[in-house]
Amino acid sequence: MIIGSRAQRFSRRIDEYAILWERYISSEVDQTLDPADKENKFENEWQRNHYFEVGADAARLVVQALLTAGRPAPARLLDFPCGSGRVTRHFRALFPEAEIGGCDLYQNHVEFCSRHFATTPLQSTENFDDLDVGAWDVVFCGSLLTHLPEPLFWKAIRFIERSLSPDGIAVVTLEGRHVVHIQDHKWKLIDDDLFNIARGQYEKEGFGFVNYDAKFRQASFNAQETYGVALTRPDWLMNGMLQMPSVRILDFTERAWDDHQDVLVFGKPAINA
Repeated sequence: MIIGSRAQRFSRRIDEYAILWERYISSEVDQTLDPADKENKFENEWQRNHYFEVGADAARLVVQALLTAGRPAPARLLDFPCGSGRVTRHFRALFPEAEIGGCDLYQNHVEFCSRHFATTPLQSTENFDDLDVGAWDVVFCGSLLTHLPEPLFWKAIRFIERSLSPDGIAVVTLEGRHVVHIQDHKWKLIDDDLFNIARGQYEKEGFGFVNYDAKFRQASFNAQETYGVALTRPDWLMNGMLQMPSVRILDFTERAWDDHQDVLVFGKPAINA
């Protein structure tokens, strides 16, 4: 059978990632948890298991995105924000030779990931226009744009774009159409009175945001002036991405992370390069 060069390269990539993935799933992912992490107060065993399952699912997403884009295993990968390593630990097991950047607004998170997962420590700032972390082959941004108002949302996207290497890709998660169903029929992200503020904006404009209750935000996210629930409709997102000719839209899948959050993949080179 005659196949083209693209198909041949894809075949080689499949073989490359099959070896990496087999090594990863047979490895011992570091399960050290940060006792100071306010988000890791597990009340039940299933919550602890879910924490590690979600991290592994992020590793799957990155490999899938790299295969779709036809990219080799990354030499430099940025986890933004890294938190206390929910995903970072899996990246370290999957790409043991790579430089992994752990970037977060909270210094204790940065230090924890550097200490336990050998990451390059990178301190973030709430104003992403002031942030420069160099260029990375992969930027994974999990569950950040799900919490930001529109101006910070696009500042974060632009920061990610600036942080890509010439052939870099970004994997970004969002709360999309399914989250409305979750709020109404599965579990509550926030109280309905607050959620409905974001819902109204989302239904009218395609994007909705509401801050968390001030008391909760101060207790859990005290370094941020604004942080809450952001709802992103796919058409609104794509209309915004079309204003960025510096990148290509490589993939978009609803409910792709943890059967919950949508996943956008974009990258370089530019659409017309």
